[in-house]
Amino acid sequence: MNDRKITTIVFDGGDTLIKVDPQYSGKMKNWPELIAVPDAQQILKELSNHFQIFVASNAEDSNAQDVSEAMLRVGLNDYIQQYFTVNELGTKKPDLSFYKNLCAELQKSPEEIIMIGDDYHNDILPALMIGIHTIWFNPKNLVATAHLPLQEMECFSLNEIPDIVNSSPLPDYQTSLGWYMQQGATHTLLAHVNMVAAASYQLSIWLKSQGIEISPLLAHRGGLLHDLAKLKENGVESHAILAKRMLEDLGQPELAKIAGHHLIGDLSSNNSKPNTWEEKVVNYCDKLTEGSELVSLDERLEALKLRYPHFKEKIQKNTPKVKDLEAEILAPLGLSSEEALQKLKKSLFNKN
Repeated sequence: MNDRKITTIVFDGGDTLIKVDPQYSGKMKNWPELIAVPDAQQILKELSNHFQIFVASNAEDSNAQDVSEAMLRVGLNDYIQQYFTVNELGTKKPDLSFYKNLCAELQKSPEEIIMIGDDYHNDILPALMIGIHTIWFNPKNLVATAHLPLQEMECFSLNEIPDIVNSSPLPDYQTSLGWYMQQGATHTLLAHVNMVAAASYQLSIWLKSQGIEISPLLAHRGGLLHDLAKLKENGVESHAILAKRMLEDLGQPELAKIAGHHLIGDLSSNNSKPNTWEEKVVNYCDKLTEGSELVSLDERLEALKLRYPHFKEKIQKNTPKVKDLEAEILAPLGLSSEEALQKLKKSLFNKN
C-alpha cells in the first residue's frame, strides 16, 4: 500500500472509534458514558506515526468541536489532526459531495486517502466511487450488498489495520474484470466466475462466523479470478497453472495459489491440493457451479464428465476426495450437502 503514496487515513466516528449506544441521543460528548471501540487508542497512536489522521462523521447534531470533545473523553483526541461533520462539509454521507468536499478541505487527492468505516453504504461505497481507498471495518461479519464486496481491504478488528495498510491490497472488482477482458473473456465465463465468487464469499462469511480463520474478501477475489486463463489453455499446461503464473506476475501470490489449486485433479496431489481455507472454499464452490447455476456436487461432476470425456476417469478417481473436501468445509456449519446447497441458493437468490 505504501507504493500508492498514502498520506492520510480518515476514520468514521460512531461504531468505528466510539461505540454508539442506542439508549442515548443528542451530542455524543454529552452522553453519560462513552466507550472507545477496542484497540482504537493503540491503533491511532501507531498509525499517527506514519499518517495524518482525521475523522469524518455523519453526525448532524454535533460539529467538529463537539466530536473532538467526545474523542477527548475516551483518550483518542491526541492522535487526530482535525474533525469534519455534516456541519463542516455541508452535506451528508452517502452523498458523493461529502467525500469530494472532504478531499477539498484536506487538500488531498482521493488516491492519497484511505477511508475506514463500519457502514458499507455510507463509509465505503461513496468513497470508492470517487477514488478513495477503503477498508471496511466489519466486526459484525456482515455481507456486502449483492454478495459483491467492492472494497479493496477489510478488517474485523481495528488491530488488523497496521498490517493491512502495509501490505499489497487485493485487486478491486473493476481491475479483476479488466484482467479478464485482456484475456478475451466471454459473457459465459464471467457469469461462471461471478457465481463462484459470490458462493465462495457467502460460504466464507458463514465459516468465519463459526470461528474459522478465513478471509471472505480473499475468497471472493479468488473465486472471481480462478479461471483467469481459462481461454488460454494450450494443451501443455492447465489453465490453473497458467492463471497461477499470470497472477504471480500481477503481484497477487495468494490469488495465484487459489487459482493453481482449483482443479479436481489437484485433490490427489500433495503439491497442488488446496491447503488454506480460501483455497478449499473456492475449489468446492467451483464444483457447485455449472455455468452460472448452483447445482449439487453430483450434478456438477456428471456434467464435467460429459464435457470432458478424456478426463472422466480422473474425475471418477477424485470424486471421493471432492466429497471429503465438502464434508470438511460443511462440518463447522453443521450442514449436509443438500442443506448447504439450499441455504446458498436462498442466500444468493432468495430461493427455497
